[in-house]
Amino acid sequence: MTDERRDVALAIKSCLDSLMSDAARCDLDDLARFLSLASLAAEEAAVAHDPKATRLKVLMASGAGHC
Repeated sequence: MTDERRDVALAIKSCLDSLMSDAARCDLDDLARFLSLASLAAEEAAVAHDPKATRLKVLMASGAGHC
C-alpha cells in the first residue's frame, strides 16, 4: 500500500470515528454500530500491507487526528 493510500484510509477512519461518536451521543445506536464497522474496515485497509503496521496500531489507539 502506498503512503498516500494509507494516509487516505487513516483520514477516512478518523472521520468515521468522529461520526460514530456523534451518532452514539444522539442515541443512534444502529448507525453508530454501522460506522464502527466501517471504521474497522478503514483501519484494516491502512494496516493491511504496511511494514510499519505496529506503529499504525499505536497511532490509531491514541486517538490522533481529527476530522
